[in-house]
Amino acid sequence: SAALELLYEISREFASQLDLDALLAQILELNIDKIGAEFGSILILDDRGKVVEGALNREGEYRDHTLHQLAETFDKGLAGWVVRNREPALVGNTLEDERWLKREYELAQDIGKSAILVPIIEHDRVVGVITLIHSEENHFTEDDVDLLQAFADQAGLAIQNALFFKAEQGRRQFASTLQEIAKSINSSLDPSQVFPLVLDQLSRVIEYDSARIFVYEDDLLRLVAANGFDDDEVTEGITIPDDEESLMGQVLYRKRPLVIDDVQEVSGWVMSEDLKRSDEVRAWIGAPLLVRDQAVGLLTVSSSNPFTYGFLEVQVVDAFANQAATAVANAQLFSETQSARKRFTALFEDSIDPILITDLDGRLTDANVSAQNYLGHDALSLKDAQIEDLHHESSNENLPKFSEMEPGDAHSYVANLLHQAGGELPVEVHVKRMDVGDQPVLQWIMRDMSERQALDQLRADLTSMIFHDLRSPLGNIISSLEVMKTSIEEDDELLAPVISVAQRSSRRLSRLIDSLLDIGLLEKGKAVLFKTFIPLYVLLGEAVEEVIPTAEAKGHTLSIEDEKEIPKLEIDVDMIRRVLINLVENAVKFTPSGGKISIAIEDLGDRVQVRVKDTGAGIDAADQPRIFDKFARVERKGRTKGLGLGLAFCRLAIEAHGGEIWVESEPDHGSTFFFTLPV
Repeated sequence: SAALELLYEISREFASQLDLDALLAQILELNIDKIGAEFGSILILDDRGKVVEGALNREGEYRDHTLHQLAETFDKGLAGWVVRNREPALVGNTLEDERWLKREYELAQDIGKSAILVPIIEHDRVVGVITLIHSEENHFTEDDVDLLQAFADQAGLAIQNALFFKAEQGRRQFASTLQEIAKSINSSLDPSQVFPLVLDQLSRVIEYDSARIFVYEDDLLRLVAANGFDDDEVTEGITIPDDEESLMGQVLYRKRPLVIDDVQEVSGWVMSEDLKRSDEVRAWIGAPLLVRDQAVGLLTVSSSNPFTYGFLEVQVVDAFANQAATAVANAQLFSETQSARKRFTALFEDSIDPILITDLDGRLTDANVSAQNYLGHDALSLKDAQIEDLHHESSNENLPKFSEMEPGDAHSYVANLLHQAGGELPVEVHVKRMDVGDQPVLQWIMRDMSERQALDQLRADLTSMIFHDLRSPLGNIISSLEVMKTSIEEDDELLAPVISVAQRSSRRLSRLIDSLLDIGLLEKGKAVLFKTFIPLYVLLGEAVEEVIPTAEAKGHTLSIEDEKEIPKLEIDVDMIRRVLINLVENAVKFTPSGGKISIAIEDLGDRVQVRVKDTGAGIDAADQPRIFDKFARVERKGRTKGLGLGLAFCRLAIEAHGGEIWVESEPDHGSTFFFTLPV
């Protein structure tokens, strides 16, 4: 009856207490008083069976900072046996029980004691163990064991509730601490200001003797912040290697936290001996600082007592390491942003090309110095101007549709811009859509074309003048050669071949002059085509006849595949004849000696197709789109050079007749030129 009344009283007191330290002190005090012990201890275990809380009451004096000693007693003594076997233990004489951890002073004095130990079980899990001791041997009885076990059963639920309450308080404090650190990180981009705060706040949720933060500098770990007995190390600038075999190296290479119960018992700790007082470190936690999945440093926490840290402490240290990593990441991003901004500013302002920046509505937001000088405006007058207002109205039709441009899209066009003082500025404009952060912009790069246009005009004028001046004497030469040819005997083996060569060369020069003059007219759309109906194979025969002496001289085989039923075409005979001669001449010119050249005409119904195929060196794919441009020449070893006018004339002449011309070629496999003319 007295025992039941006592248990009821104890359960009420336990249920009203949520502070774990106060509860443990209360449990010890009640048990010592009611059962008649001289001193006692209590250990609390976590889910993994590790000692996480402990208290000791000796002769009425309560001590709550004896976790290290109690943990050693648990690991090596009878308390561990009680937990592992989940049953109480009654010891009449501690000197005679092998399970009892005997201290040196006990052995020296040869004094035995009596003790009882019972497990604290809650929901089928051992959450702790209570030990009561009396200096007299055989002081405790089985009844005392039963009563203490009853006390322990009542205490189990109260201890579990107190643990939950303490954990909840810890989580709230932890969340509050992380929030404070996050505010500090967001208010500063200097990690040297954030790191000490991280370590200071960490001390509020975890007890440690020393905490350090290391970051990578020049492939070495540099100590950048320390709290505890290592504060002076930071000013000394300690750097240590991140050897993969060391504890720090394991954390960095595996990119996950590591906890060591006693570093003095593992080989990897010797790598850290150049840190002060490293011989005093026992329990240790290391957590990596990860930025974009790359380890940029680590946070370490140490204690001079072994077996101090468990799973919860590792989680806390890892969370604080993430906060420190955020500081590093912010600093890196800020540094990268500043560097990028400086590079952009240098490229933007120092560019010799005028550059404008607009939004997607075409409103100017920025202009470099070159643009201001080129357009004759200052930055203020260009601010908020519309890009259309800078173009001559005839050029606005070339502007891209801003709203339809996607990030990375580019557009090029030729336009005339308006100078502030009047006059037009011919430019080639390259506009590109870019996203600066979340802000989409358009970049306009302008290349001045005035000098290029002047040079093109000068070249055109000079070329036209030269060829106009050549045309008249060349006509006299051709007429003179015709007279000379009729004045000599046909079988004259000395003069006849010479005159034939002179005639072919003069006709070739005449075609070149005509082609050059026609190119200018065709480009401007002013060429007059004198069209007549004629079978195309007739012109092909004339073209081959003109070229065959050169082909035979190089040992080429020339073959023709024509269909006699090819329909007549309405074409400018002289112009198309020159197209055929140019294509066949090119095939002869660019084919090594002994090659094969074939020419074919094919009726495709609504159009006629001509094909000129050779076995020459071929044309690179990158060069094929530009070979029909004026003055374009493909530089290739062993290839005959020219003015780059023949194929340009062919393209313009065929297109003036409503046809198409193209090439199919592979290097070292010859080329095939095609053109079509409508029926």
